[in-house]
This record gives sequence, C-alpha cells and structure tokens, in this order.
Amino acid sequence: MGIAQDKLGVLIGLDETVSSARMSRYESGVHEPPIKTARDIAHALGVPLGYLYCDDDRLAEIIMAASELPASDQEQLLQSLRTRLGQLKSASPRKE
Repeated sequence: MGIAQDKLGVLIGLDETVSSARMSRYESGVHEPPIKTARDIAHALGVPLGYLYCDDDRLAEIIMAASELPASDQEQLLQSLRTRLGQLKSASPRKE
C-alpha cells in the first residue's frame, strides 16, 4: 500500500520503538492484531477491514472495488451476484 511498517504502526498509535516489529509480526501472521487494531490499520491504509483478511488477490480486489461504490450501487452489485450464483447453482448437475 506504499507505507512503511514503522510509519503505519505510529499512525495507528503504536510506540515508535516497537511499531516496526509489531507490524511485521501482524503482516507475517506471527500474531493476529486485535479487531480494533485491524480496524485502525484498515482506516490508516484507506481500505475496508475485510480487505485485510482476504487471502485471495482477486477477491481482495473485488472488495476494494465494491467499497468504492455508492451504497445503492453496492446493493445492485450484491443483487447481481446473488442472481448469478442462483443461475450457476441451478445449471450445475445435482449429486444424489
């Protein structure tokens, strides 16, 4: 996202003497940040919280794109996805 770990840590309120190490542990998965910290990180990066937890790049991009839409467009997108999923489910052969 273009911001150094130590700077991000300080932005979310960590002491600058530990911010780089703590953020590195979060990023590498050694430690999982508390939800409040994750929210602060997402806010500082300008991304939705779900983006941080998405381990699939394509889905992360979808989350990011959807978050930038107005609420009414998000609702339309959701309805389109539900419709498409319904079509796929009804078209797939049933296992018995």
